[in-house]
Amino acid sequence: MTTSDLHPESGARSRTTVLNVNDDAATLYLLSLTLKQGGYHVIEATCGQEALTLARGMPDLVLLDVHMPDIDGYEVCRRLRADEGTRDLLIAHLSSVSVRREDRVKGLAQGADAYWTRPLAEDELLANIEALLRLQARARDAVRARDRFLHIAAHELKTPMTVLRLNLERAVQLVVTDADGLVSTGPVEKRLTPAVRQLTRLQNLVDSLLDVSRLSTRDMELDVQTVDLSQLVREQVERLQPQARSARVTLGADLPEAPVVLFGDAQRLSQAVSHLLTNAIKFGEGQPAHARLEKQGDHAVLTVEDQGVGIAPEDHARIFRRFERVTTGERFDGLGLGLYLAQAIATAHDGTLSVKSALGQGARFELRLPLHLTRRY
Repeated sequence: MTTSDLHPESGARSRTTVLNVNDDAATLYLLSLTLKQGGYHVIEATCGQEALTLARGMPDLVLLDVHMPDIDGYEVCRRLRADEGTRDLLIAHLSSVSVRREDRVKGLAQGADAYWTRPLAEDELLANIEALLRLQARARDAVRARDRFLHIAAHELKTPMTVLRLNLERAVQLVVTDADGLVSTGPVEKRLTPAVRQLTRLQNLVDSLLDVSRLSTRDMELDVQTVDLSQLVREQVERLQPQARSARVTLGADLPEAPVVLFGDAQRLSQAVSHLLTNAIKFGEGQPAHARLEKQGDHAVLTVEDQGVGIAPEDHARIFRRFERVTTGERFDGLGLGLYLAQAIATAHDGTLSVKSALGQGARFELRLPLHLTRRY
C-alpha cells in the first residue's frame, strides 16, 4: 500500500477517503466493507507505522484502532498531531477493548476528534462519521468566509491608503521647503512625518493580509526573472537601517563581491528577506543582528541571525503558521504573518526556510534557494 492509493483513478467520482487502521484482519475487513457500502474510498493499514506513512497522503478521516502491535493508537494520534503536515487531520478512535471512561479521556486528550467504542451498528458508525465530517466542513466554510472577507477588506483599503500616503508625503515636502527651495523643519513637519511612517506601516500590514488571502485560494504566482540575490539583500539591509537604529540594533551583512544570480520573483524574494531582517530587528533586544549570503553547492543560502529573545524548540514549527506570534513576556506588534509569508515564498521558489533557536539564545533563520530550476512556472 502506498500514498498513491489515497487518490481514486482519474475520471472516477471524487469520494471521501477514510484511512482504516486495525491489526485484526476480520475487523479490518468488516469495517472497510461497511465504509465502502457507505460510499467512502477506503485505504487500509494494519499497524501504527503503516498508518503514519499513509496519513501523509492526507485522507479525509483516520479511523484508528487503539491496540496495535507496534505503536498504539494513542501514540499514533499524538505523532500525527505533532507533525506539521498531518496536524489538521480528522482522527477518530474506534475500539472494542479500551471502552472505559479513562480510555476515552486519554484518547481525546492525545488529540483525537472522537472516540467511539464497539459494538457499534453499521448505520450508527456511518452516522457518526457523517456528523464529524459535517462539523469539519462547517469549520472549513468559516475559514473560507474569513479569507474572502480579508481579501475584500484588504483590497478595498489598499487604494485609498496609497492615495492618502502619497498626499501626506507631498504635504511634508511642501511644509519643509520654503520659497527659496531651502529645507527646514517645523512643528507641522514634526507631526506629519510620524503620520506618514505609521500609514506606511499600516499599508504594509494590509499588503500582508492581501497576500495571505491570495495564498488561501491558490498557489503563489511568481513573476520570474534573473535576480541578483546579493544586491537584493544589500538593498533590504540599507532600507531597514533607520528601523534598526530606532530599535538600537546594529544591522550588518556579509555579502559576496560577485553576484549571486538565480531565477525568481524579485519582489517576492525582497519581501521574504525583509520579513527575516525585520524579525531580527524586532526581537533582537538591542543586540547586533547579522545577515550572511553564500553559495553552497547548487543553492544560495541566506542566514539571518540575532542575539535576542530566542524561540523555544517546541515553538519552531508554530511560528511559520499564519497569525501565530511567540512572545516572551513583552508585547510585540504585528499580525504574525511575516514568517508565514517568508516560508510560502521560499516554498514557491522550491526552497526552504528553517530556524535554529532556544530561549534567551537568539535565533538563526536559514533561507535556502536553488540556483538552477528546471520546473516551469
